[in-house]
Amino acid sequence: MRDIKEFQILDINAVHFGIDLFDLMLEAGNRLGDYILKEHNNTDLFIFVCGKGNNAGDGFVAASKLHKRGENVIVIRAEKNLKNLSSEALKLYEGIFEELDFLDNVKDKSVLVIDCLFGSGIKGKPRDPYDVLISKINKFTNILSVDVPSGFMTGTSVLPSQTVTFHDTKIGMDENNCGKIVKIDIGIKAQIDEKCGPGELLLFPKLVSGRHKGENGKVAIVGGGEFAGAPSFAGLASYRVGVDLVHLFVPSVSYPQVSSFAPELLVHEINSNVITTDIIPQLKSYNFDCVVVGPGMGKSKHSLNAVQEIINNFNNVVIDADAIGSYDLNGNNILFTPHAGELKRLGLKPNRESLISYANSNNVTILLKGEIDMISNGLFYKENFTGHPRMAVGGTGDMLAGMCGGLIARGLLPFEAARLSTYVIGLAGEKCFRDNGPGFLPSDLGLSISQILGEI
Repeated sequence: MRDIKEFQILDINAVHFGIDLFDLMLEAGNRLGDYILKEHNNTDLFIFVCGKGNNAGDGFVAASKLHKRGENVIVIRAEKNLKNLSSEALKLYEGIFEELDFLDNVKDKSVLVIDCLFGSGIKGKPRDPYDVLISKINKFTNILSVDVPSGFMTGTSVLPSQTVTFHDTKIGMDENNCGKIVKIDIGIKAQIDEKCGPGELLLFPKLVSGRHKGENGKVAIVGGGEFAGAPSFAGLASYRVGVDLVHLFVPSVSYPQVSSFAPELLVHEINSNVITTDIIPQLKSYNFDCVVVGPGMGKSKHSLNAVQEIINNFNNVVIDADAIGSYDLNGNNILFTPHAGELKRLGLKPNRESLISYANSNNVTILLKGEIDMISNGLFYKENFTGHPRMAVGGTGDMLAGMCGGLIARGLLPFEAARLSTYVIGLAGEKCFRDNGPGFLPSDLGLSISQILGEI
């Protein structure tokens, strides 16, 4: 079961990776037609009520199939101005059309109304004439909705006796709002479903007006010590994905360097040479939306104990670099971001099955950084292929961890944040190479990240 937005992402990615959406529509419509012919073979009249988008296109293809088989088919068009794909699908149908008021005169006997008004892409509550049309549809006993009931989760919805949905079910679907749910495979291969692509950009939470400082997210970066630059890179990356406030908590040994790195970073000195559990009350006092722990931290026993306490006390935690290791996990939106060497500390092999199993067993998300990034939350799995060889340099991983923390602070789930971050920072690396050549620096990535997100 997936969020509706995931299917919008899948459509964009499918096109990006060479899938023809019209071919996909043909497959969906034909599979729908096959299902209707099999399960409703004693029906006297099939009425397809169609809107203007891809959902309508699925209906036109299915209606065409039933008409060619000699079934009694009527198509009602709620819109005359169709989108490109649905317009092409309409050309396949050579049967009878009727106007909207046709439904008022049909007796509810041996009739199946097929709801193809809206799919999962609807925004807002259906308006006239759709709200009236939905009420007309709901007067019938036998209703089949395609993909999701039109008006799904809006308060003005078709109430079908059954719903045929494609590829996977959508979050919120149940027997109360969808009737009997039938899932149909339309041939989208895992190789496409499991790749990050431009569809991931839909996950980015755009900035909205009227908000005050801090309402777009507050991030804590806990690290520094051996490598003072690492927490600074992470902090700048958090800013570049749109958070309002980034606080860095670093030991005394790295405080002078970190505090002079960038004036936007709010740097707090820990009166110790390493991170300790004494940091917890200070972190709790700021009410952070996400804590990123590990960049440049070192592997002191005291620091690793502090990581465990952060896990115990905060819901949204990104565990990176030196902080990666085995802990008692509570599963509260934890994201691990290891590279291959750090992955060994978790006792894992760098493959799909190992990551999925670990994430599932521990209720966490894991992002394995590499030439091909691998991401899993235990239920789903993604790979990212964007990037440039120059990114295999110190600081890039810190930027990625900061991006993830920033996006989680802005409301994304760890799996969403990891997918979007890997895809965007990879594009940023490619852009930096084009703009600056092979000597671009990790700090150059930040502005490119912001520019890419600004183009959405």
